[in-house]
Amino acid sequence: MTNRFTIAACLIAGFAHLTLAGEDTIPDESKKKPDAAASIPVDAKALYQQGRDSLFRGKYEDAIKSLKAAVEADGKQTSYRLYLARAYRYAKQPQQSEKLLAEILKQAPDHVEAGQLLAEVYYSREKWKDVTDTLEPLLKYRHDFPTYHMLAEAAYNQDDYENARKYFREAIKLNPDSGPDHYQLGNIYLAENRFALAARSYETSLKLGLDSVVLHYKLASAYFNLRNYFGRISVATVKAGQPGTISGNLYLIEQVPGKKDVFRVAPERSAVFHIERAIEGGLAERADTQMLLANVYLNARRYDRAFEMYQKLGEMVPEEDAALYAFYFAQSAFGVRKYDDYLDQLKAAVKLDPEAYGSALVDGYLHVADRYNQGGQLDKYIEHLAMAVDESPQTTSLHLKLGNAFEDARKYENAVQQWRLVLDLEPDHPERTRLLNLIRKHG
Repeated sequence: MTNRFTIAACLIAGFAHLTLAGEDTIPDESKKKPDAAASIPVDAKALYQQGRDSLFRGKYEDAIKSLKAAVEADGKQTSYRLYLARAYRYAKQPQQSEKLLAEILKQAPDHVEAGQLLAEVYYSREKWKDVTDTLEPLLKYRHDFPTYHMLAEAAYNQDDYENARKYFREAIKLNPDSGPDHYQLGNIYLAENRFALAARSYETSLKLGLDSVVLHYKLASAYFNLRNYFGRISVATVKAGQPGTISGNLYLIEQVPGKKDVFRVAPERSAVFHIERAIEGGLAERADTQMLLANVYLNARRYDRAFEMYQKLGEMVPEEDAALYAFYFAQSAFGVRKYDDYLDQLKAAVKLDPEAYGSALVDGYLHVADRYNQGGQLDKYIEHLAMAVDESPQTTSLHLKLGNAFEDARKYENAVQQWRLVLDLEPDHPERTRLLNLIRKHG
């Protein structure tokens, strides 16, 4: 028993020993050595360089991948985040770019490069107020053309002409050869009715190579408001020329009678030249363009040509401009002595916009009356004075004028009636004594 127990105990003890020994030989997962690849530190700088390289090769998605990894490895490097923002922007992911740049500016408000890039993102998305809010605080750190240009455009698009004017001027000081900035400055001056400054800005933009039909139209508008309709008219020989067209830097107004290929011409610095440029450039179907050309001829007192133009314009004119068109058409009709057409167009203008043209018809009757009076047609003179009185029956001066006309026509009874109405309307009229004497004389 004893021996057997001893042997058994020894066997058990030996087994236990073997088991313990065996456990020592099983690998402990917690004590495994780290993987060799995992132990290699991430080279953030190399990823950054790789990302930059991809960015400048135009491989924006690859650039984002590398730069994003660089930022994750070393988030303290502002340059990594800045280039990642650039990559997002070029990859047309502006919201990601905007988020990164805003974070940079929050941490470093004087970071001009990040601010300008963020402003460019806002600019491309037409977030004008954000452009202003981003760039204005940075002016204390940097004065350069891109900053002032973006600020000017942002202010202009917010209808803040005062700041837009200021910023465009600064932008032009820093880059005098920027045609678009001269053009936009011209737009501000035109909106402010500062026509000489507008014309100068537009002229400069043209010299710098900016050329568009809209620019020519606006320059024509500036010249028109400066009453520079045809400029200094001269005479030139132009082979096979046609009136109303441009030849080189001349606008052919009309042919000189009796002289082949000889024209009266307007120079480049004139409203008519640039409105014709706009028409030839593609604005021929626009009513405002054709009306401006007609107005040039009207205000230059070339009434025959203006009247022809207005006649053709009728169907082109939009409803909102119909009253203005009728008023201008009337002026041209008066110029060619078509008085019935003149009055008909004035009546149309009054009907369309009584607030703006309510008094125009009375003046029209008086203008026609005076023309007939100058021509010795006393009956027509009286007829149109009576129309003016009928249109404005409480105007003392009209009754006085009509009474005097009746006196000239020896229609004394009618004259006395008008003089009495004068004194009824204005008992203390300056000519009261004279009128009383006339009434006693002819009454």
